[in-house]
Amino acid sequence: MRIHSDPRTEGIVVVVLRGEIDYGCEEMLLRSLTSALNSSARGIAIDLSKVSFWACSSVKVLLATRELAQRHGKTMSLRALSPIVRRVLELSESLHLFTTEAAPASPHPGRRPATVAPSQTPAPAPPPAPAPGARASAYSSAGSAGMSFPSDSTGVPVGPA
Repeated sequence: MRIHSDPRTEGIVVVVLRGEIDYGCEEMLLRSLTSALNSSARGIAIDLSKVSFWACSSVKVLLATRELAQRHGKTMSLRALSPIVRRVLELSESLHLFTTEAAPASPHPGRRPATVAPSQTPAPAPPPAPAPGARASAYSSAGSAGMSFPSDSTGVPVGPA
């Protein structure tokens, strides 16, 4: 992890994360992001372009840092997401909560960095209709995790209560 203040960003501290960010990194990551936020005049930008593994548990660190930034009237943005980070944030349905930058901040003072709207993941296609006369299964698929739950008479999965 590298933390630096870029004079081109006018009060924004840039935090560059690299490599694998897993469960064992959470405390250190939270301390580092909090420290960077506290030392900044306006907020932080987290560069995630070189992250090769991103644990789902690390999303809560980003959310906690975002909340802290908001309480102190500062900004927090995610810069140049690696594909794995983008995917985890999309799957956790939290990408839309963050301001994301397509590239590092502009070297021209006063200009705002370009922002990228979160991608819209299309809804999965419905399963094909059973062939006429085919017997319906007592179980239906529930997502891509390979889990199955019993379904009611209309085919709607009935999960645990």
